Amino acid sequence: MVAPLQRSSQNSVVRPFSSEEPRPQPKPTPGLTPRPDTFEPSVAQLAPSPSPGKSPTPPPVKPPPAPLTPASTDPTNPTPAMVVRPSENFNDRPNGVQSIDSIVLHHTADPSDQSSLETLTGKPESFMGWLKDKYKDLTGRGDVSSHYLIGKDGTIYQLVADEKRAWHAGEGSLPGKPGDVNDRSIGIEIVNEGDGKDGYTEAQYKALEQLVPYLSKRYSIPSENLVGHKDVSDRKQDPSTNFDFDRIRTANDAWR
Repeated sequence: MVAPLQRSSQNSVVRPFSSEEPRPQPKPTPGLTPRPDTFEPSVAQLAPSPSPGKSPTPPPVKPPPAPLTPASTDPTNPTPAMVVRPSENFNDRPNGVQSIDSIVLHHTADPSDQSSLETLTGKPESFMGWLKDKYKDLTGRGDVSSHYLIGKDGTIYQLVADEKRAWHAGEGSLPGKPGDVNDRSIGIEIVNEGDGKDGYTEAQYKALEQLVPYLSKRYSIPSENLVGHKDVSDRKQDPSTNFDFDRIRTANDAWR
């Protein structure tokens, strides 16, 4: 039997459920998947834990570059500690190490180790280094290098092997000795702006006091052949006037 219709206070018709009609079922809880034919939420299934295994193998550590020149075998003249940063800018000397009879000191005219290394190795790593390299190409300026660079903190960087010809002195020659000075010299650059105001650090002097005598003894370089760039080229002013050259000459003569 169908129950009579009833009216609400708003005059809307409300029809009660009959016993023959199915009642609306409750909605499943959001976020849980109901099991088939039921409205009971299923038990949340957790993702299985990964089985324990070996940790990923880290990439191999690249060893530092080997020294460009074999270390000294003379126990009285050990090779100073140095960092190898190979330059692309060099060629062969006429007679290898037999050509070496002088040392030329320079300042880099650059305030930072990184910028100096980029210039001397021909390997720009920063945006400014890239710009300098492009400017050099556009203006037709040649590449440069040296055998060694002395950083502000006293780090000795080896850039070109002693037996190779670095491009540090340009057109120049030793007094009374004709011929390209690059053929016969070892070039040492010192990080400094070269304006006479940028001071050379104590660490740089100590590094030079090790490196210069070591090279002089190893290659039998005469005292008078320790020179500045300005001594082999009238166009140059390095090292700058505030560089204590006498201190390095004194250290260079101490072993003789």
